[in-house]
Amino acid sequence: MTGAGGDLVVLAGLTGLPAFLVNVATFAVVYVILALGLNLQWGYTGLFNISVAAFWGIGAYTAALVTKPPSAPTAFGLNLPYLWVDVAGVPLPLAPAVFVGALAAGAVGLLIAIPTLRLRDDYLAIATLGLAEVIRLVLTNEEWLTQGARGLSVSNPILGMDYSNLILLGVALALLAVTYWLLEVGVDSPWGRVLKAIREDETVAESVGKDTFTHKTQSFVLGSAVMGAAGTITALQLNFLVPSQFGPRWAFYVYIAVIVGGSGRNRGALLGGFLLAVLLELPRFLQDFVPFQSVVTNLRLLVIGLLVVLVMTYRPWGLLGDPEAMRREG
Repeated sequence: MTGAGGDLVVLAGLTGLPAFLVNVATFAVVYVILALGLNLQWGYTGLFNISVAAFWGIGAYTAALVTKPPSAPTAFGLNLPYLWVDVAGVPLPLAPAVFVGALAAGAVGLLIAIPTLRLRDDYLAIATLGLAEVIRLVLTNEEWLTQGARGLSVSNPILGMDYSNLILLGVALALLAVTYWLLEVGVDSPWGRVLKAIREDETVAESVGKDTFTHKTQSFVLGSAVMGAAGTITALQLNFLVPSQFGPRWAFYVYIAVIVGGSGRNRGALLGGFLLAVLLELPRFLQDFVPFQSVVTNLRLLVIGLLVVLVMTYRPWGLLGDPEAMRREG
């Protein structure tokens, strides 16, 4: 991800190579959270969602709209850091920004799930593809809300703090830990076993009395909320949002992360998201050694494509996926 001018936006604190590595690590956490959200929908439930970037962008813009810079030298006069947002005029810790961003994405996910999840899988793909474009047009044209193509500045409550990039990485890791734990608990529960049954054969799951529509809706909404939570970290890292940052291509990147890591396993999403960040961000090191920046861009896409071909050829269930689950699904 890059800023409005195409350069990586770096928070204050560390500089040089350490700052670059911290920001790459933060991007990696965001990609992993996105992969976890998609893995819940597609890997565990078999829901083909193409609007990953739409829910990501909803979370990012929601966080940008609810955050507010501090108005006093200390929070509540207790020498606390400015980790707060302003909700209805009441200063609260930064966590509500993440919660509100996730809630907004989940609400949109519910609106798209209700009319489509009773239909065939291809209709869901078409609907989510249309949703991605609708969200992009809303972010571009509703200038009274998002500033449109001019971009929306994020009033980051941690921007002026020392080592704010490390603080943001800590916030991102905390969000990742909570998300991963909740998803692991969920998919190992009876609820999660119903999701796997729907993925493998929805008709069989219905025949034993399971409400598949309700379970699919819950999976889709929760996965969308996870993607929205990832967007809040992106907003706090970039500090400036434009609609083009959330283009449809990101859905395919996240699918690559899930496929390479191994769909249907959260640890596969962890590995896939990390590999995606390495392949997308670390090649920036080569910019000082090649004559044209486009060479770096094309090279990393070539490497990603080669990785997908190798994984699909030799381990079609992913690096950490479950080969038995793939065989059961045919």
